[in-house]
Amino acid sequence: MAPNKLNGPSTCTPEVSLQGEYSVDRVSRERVSQDAGRYRTKVPAGVLRPASVEDIQEIVRRCAREGIPVAARGLANTTDGQGLTDGVLIDMTALDTIHEIGADYAIVDAGADWLQLTNAANARGLTPPALTGFLGLTFGGTLSLGGIPPAIQSGGQVDSVIELEVVTGTGELRTCSAEHDKELFEAVLAGLGQYGIITRATVRLGVAPERVRGHELSYSELSEFFRDFRTLLHRSEVSELYGEFGEGQHLSAFTFHQAAEPPDDAYVLRDLTPTETTISDNDFLPHVTRIDVAVEELRAALDWDHRAKPWLTVWLPETTAERYVTEVLDNLTPTDIGAGGFVLLYAHRRAKLTRPSLRLPQDDGSDWVYLFTLMTATTDFSEDLLTRNRTLYDRARALGGTRYPIESVVFTQADWADHYGDRWPHLQQLKHTTDPAGILTPGPGVF
Repeated sequence: MAPNKLNGPSTCTPEVSLQGEYSVDRVSRERVSQDAGRYRTKVPAGVLRPASVEDIQEIVRRCAREGIPVAARGLANTTDGQGLTDGVLIDMTALDTIHEIGADYAIVDAGADWLQLTNAANARGLTPPALTGFLGLTFGGTLSLGGIPPAIQSGGQVDSVIELEVVTGTGELRTCSAEHDKELFEAVLAGLGQYGIITRATVRLGVAPERVRGHELSYSELSEFFRDFRTLLHRSEVSELYGEFGEGQHLSAFTFHQAAEPPDDAYVLRDLTPTETTISDNDFLPHVTRIDVAVEELRAALDWDHRAKPWLTVWLPETTAERYVTEVLDNLTPTDIGAGGFVLLYAHRRAKLTRPSLRLPQDDGSDWVYLFTLMTATTDFSEDLLTRNRTLYDRARALGGTRYPIESVVFTQADWADHYGDRWPHLQQLKHTTDPAGILTPGPGVF
């Protein structure tokens, strides 16, 4: 595309030459004025679809000079306006190339999504080690937040990163890793877009399993569910484990394997006490992409994308997880979940979640941390749902929990200081260094 001149927002006077497309028409701006939550609206002054990383650098430099906020947007799967801005919004989906797939790594643009890479890697017998349930999420998005999978020992997607390319709040392009510019690397991963815009990532790949054996277990008593959940978790013989609550309690355990070495069902299920058991077999790729298929069905059946989703997601120590989840479930109403909503429980080995910007529960002596999520989906949004979320967050915090901030809990700066704990002074200084004008990703209100 031929260079064009950036003429908005109206408060800016310098002109910047861009190779990409900069739009100020109302249709383009309104199209990116909401996220998955669908209850907050913030119309940007302009929208950039970059043709290159240089476009991102140019727009960031200009906005830094003028004090205009900038937010990078992937597929906007946050629910409380984290990626929204009334300044300049950068539509990262314009940069979506998978540049290279090697024997044990891939190099991808931030606007590519994990479904693209999973399909491309699987064709070579490979897979990313940490796959979220829904894969239609961009690399820049999940790496800025965490990317938590149902796999219990893989860590998050942020833990699979080898190297990042980042544009800081001064427009500087920096390459960082655990060995080079480690401070920036550790801050950006799960850093909520505060210290730089991820433009490219190198992530690990491993050998893809061929098959998946599934064990779907149902329970009439929550105490029995938790007993078996902990048993499977601590034995660590299954690959994925999560619980779903609604009409009863359901536990899903999946074991990845090669076709010639299927797991023994009786051995996997030994000493468990479900009221009903369903066993399934699937190829690996259909298994890990099944939620993407289910979401398409929800979109068709319920217009799911346009339902308000004031979600709550909290990390819990193992010692208080059952107590917290039981209290929450005892008080949930159908309105709290809504049509198309879900209530889920995951667990992860603490030692595999290595990125310091991802804040975990207080150490309770257990190897495991739990992630509880209330995924409300409703056509009748009320601020009362945000009040509910704050109450539930405060209860989790009192029990040693933390927030996983993809969702809808209103935070003050005092809350953020508490959230980051002894890391907070360091992050304040790093923000001043990497984003001195304070323009990057204003949505979460961290600084």
